[in-house]
Amino acid sequence: MDRLHREGPTSLTDLEALAYYKRYHSLAFTRVEGQILAALGLFHKVQEDNNLYSFLMSGFGRTHEQEYGKRLTPIQASVSRSIDSMQYVSISAPTSSGKSYAVREYIARDLQDAVVIVPSRALIAEYMGAFRDRFRSDKNVMICPFVEQIFTVRAPRRIFVLTPERTKDLFRLSRELQSVGTFFLDEAQISEDDTRGVLFDVTVRRIIKHFPRAKLVFAHPFVINPEAQFSKHEIDFERGYAHSYDHGSVGRICVFRHSNGRDYCFSPYLTNGHHLKNCVQFECDFPTFCLSPQHSILVYVSKASIYDGSYLTDFSDHITDLPPIEEPDALRIVSRIVDIIGANENEHRSDMITLLRKGVVIHHGSVPLEVRFLIEDFIRGGHAVMCFATSTLAQGVNMPFDVVWLKNPWLPGREKERALAFKNLIGRAGRLTSGSEFDFGYVYTTNPKLFIDRMNFPLRLDEASIIETGDYSEDSDTGEYLNSIRENTFDEDKNLPMSRVERLSTAIVLESASQILDSVFADARGIRASIGGEDKAEIRHNVCDCYRKIYEAALGRCLVEGEVAVFSQAIQIFLHTIQGRAFKEIVGIRYSHISRRNLGRQGQAEFSQAASQLPNKTLVRRFPLFVEGTPANVVSYDAVLFDTYDYLDQVISFCLSDTFVAAFKIYSERTIDDRADRMIELLKYGTNNAKHILLMRYGFAPDRIEEIAEYVDSITVENIVFRNAISEAPDHVREIIEWYLPE
Repeated sequence: MDRLHREGPTSLTDLEALAYYKRYHSLAFTRVEGQILAALGLFHKVQEDNNLYSFLMSGFGRTHEQEYGKRLTPIQASVSRSIDSMQYVSISAPTSSGKSYAVREYIARDLQDAVVIVPSRALIAEYMGAFRDRFRSDKNVMICPFVEQIFTVRAPRRIFVLTPERTKDLFRLSRELQSVGTFFLDEAQISEDDTRGVLFDVTVRRIIKHFPRAKLVFAHPFVINPEAQFSKHEIDFERGYAHSYDHGSVGRICVFRHSNGRDYCFSPYLTNGHHLKNCVQFECDFPTFCLSPQHSILVYVSKASIYDGSYLTDFSDHITDLPPIEEPDALRIVSRIVDIIGANENEHRSDMITLLRKGVVIHHGSVPLEVRFLIEDFIRGGHAVMCFATSTLAQGVNMPFDVVWLKNPWLPGREKERALAFKNLIGRAGRLTSGSEFDFGYVYTTNPKLFIDRMNFPLRLDEASIIETGDYSEDSDTGEYLNSIRENTFDEDKNLPMSRVERLSTAIVLESASQILDSVFADARGIRASIGGEDKAEIRHNVCDCYRKIYEAALGRCLVEGEVAVFSQAIQIFLHTIQGRAFKEIVGIRYSHISRRNLGRQGQAEFSQAASQLPNKTLVRRFPLFVEGTPANVVSYDAVLFDTYDYLDQVISFCLSDTFVAAFKIYSERTIDDRADRMIELLKYGTNNAKHILLMRYGFAPDRIEEIAEYVDSITVENIVFRNAISEAPDHVREIIEWYLPE
């Protein structure tokens, strides 16, 4: 206590020691727990009347509350003060230290618009949820997952939550968006990634160029030198604050299964901590201990195991014994997910839904975003007892559990990226609650040596940006993009290198664009009449070929076999979308084909190319979503669902859309053919319905548009007005539109 008081929790070993004290000396620990919480600076958990020490220490918390409206931890208070006083801030702190919370609270207190940039769609979901909860009763703050200027009659303050790929419209609209006062780049260690690091660093450079007065806040977990972000982008150190905080707020007990069949507690911070002489045997079988109703469990598994179902091995008996959920809120969430994905008990059986009904969650990057929102509501509502998750959670998604079970030792990337992802994943063990007690969690592994190596791997950011150091051949796709940034030959309007814009201006591209427009808009009755049905298969095939000619012209090379397979599948799905088919309808069509529904699900599953990002020269061969020989009657509806979402989100939206939008912009400029603008609408929104487009721009999910549209009386860029009948709409519809209704 004396050292904690004088020095604070200076390392993670302090929190580990406290976790052991609490578990194995609980009676003695309880007598000083309030003082320990005060010494740790966890003032929101301190009962001031517990003892004099807690009362005195809580004075710091009361000061923070007067200054910031919240009882902040010392790290949170330090981060808040640095953002108040500096234009550039770069910090690092362990998972669960509350650094992101502190920045979110700064953004919430601020009066200007703000942009939060995160590396994954999962984190978009988390931030959207956190901000919407924060501003649930404030109709003057609009939370947007895309860059839009909408609802101008209310003129709300806007908080955009984006991935680096979605920031392109910020720069196109930079003059209109000078009201943006803060850019918060969470999980900024993505700058070290070979592929997305280029885009991230380019985004930072463009922010500095287009928003020179805005604050930039970089946040990382576990890195030693957060100031490297200043070096990378030539940011004046005198206008910035950088600091690496060492300690978090939650303790952890690490347990491993030895080859002798027993479980042992070990310290990852001790040299050879996994040797039995340095361990303490856990008093019982750890899986039996953690697979109990008192604990929530996160099991880290591979995405492949989720697709083939092997992730349930070792857990099926436990899950079978779980009682079905009965809470009305949980059942309501499950019902909404069922409706979104089109699952049922007959043709479209979903393991994800079956598990949800027992409080078991599947979480990974291919779960549709709206479904992920609902799943995270399910978890936050306390309905989840178990979660199977992939490395998506290692990207900073804040969903803590009592136990993290490392079922899969593999993590993607280089050693530095794997070590960082591993530490982030471990950080999910243990919930920081609001209760007046010290919180700790457990981590379970079968490979303690690898665990220790990764926990002690020093994480240092490169001092120079990949923009300057990236070694890509000039004819590579990334190389062309990078060179255009270095040489200032990037076309901001088309969002492409000028060299690529030139290739999109050639005769073969203009002719292909013309053929596409002639086919898609051939029938005045609509797009489905133009290209839908068996009798229009040849037309669709020709449209796909034309899109491929445009894309290959943009790249300046032919696609390899695997790329062709991905591209063709993506265009087929895109053509379904623009014919007005809902997401669940497209999933159903693909599932029926792959599982040979018309043939009674007999024989082997039909080949279907799995989604993959484009361009990618290494895709020299096509590869199936389901391995050859998979019986048609065991094709997973969930796997088709996840793959379809990856095509829509990863392939079409992130990889292809910019190129085609640019191609039709150029075509429009050359021909003054207004059908090109209609095609651009289809590429951006999947429809030419003006009301539906505006509803999407207002932030409503595409699959909810039909349902919401019937209650809309009028809608423009300036305002949206609902009919009186909205008062009789289903609860979930009224919940969605509540923020848009007048005060």
